[in-house]
Amino acid sequence: MVGQLAPDLLDLRGLFAAPWGGSGILWLPWWLRWVPKPRTFTFRSEILGSAGESWDVLDTMTYPDGSTWIRRMHCQVLPHGRMKLSAEDMPGGAEITPRHDGFDFSPYVIEAPILGPLRARLRCCDVVRIEDGRMTDRIELRFLGVRVGLMTMHLSQAA
Repeated sequence: MVGQLAPDLLDLRGLFAAPWGGSGILWLPWWLRWVPKPRTFTFRSEILGSAGESWDVLDTMTYPDGSTWIRRMHCQVLPHGRMKLSAEDMPGGAEITPRHDGFDFSPYVIEAPILGPLRARLRCCDVVRIEDGRMTDRIELRFLGVRVGLMTMHLSQAA
């Protein structure tokens, strides 16, 4: 099997067999706090259309005003339990590497909405830790090498 795991690594496919959901917060440095982006949101991630060694992932961020950002990504199993994640707004995609207590994304770029149709290419460093059945996802956001935000999400398995 392509996704053969070492016994001490987290099984990512099994982990995401059920949806995950929770809340998130976006921290911005003082000099960007004027940007009219919501600082809190709810988040849900679920698998769609699993077909063998690949499937789609639907991530939904819902902001306090009711607006949403929905992203559909494609996930493919790689050797040693790793996965490749790609999306239209994620040039080059990212590899996901499991650990015994979570997983890491290789650094990736995302074309994130900033103001209306304006998008910025943000470089993301994304680390996920799982403890006591809860997931904490911390994503450091950089623009042209400068840290412009930190997104933290606290998730649990959703119904």
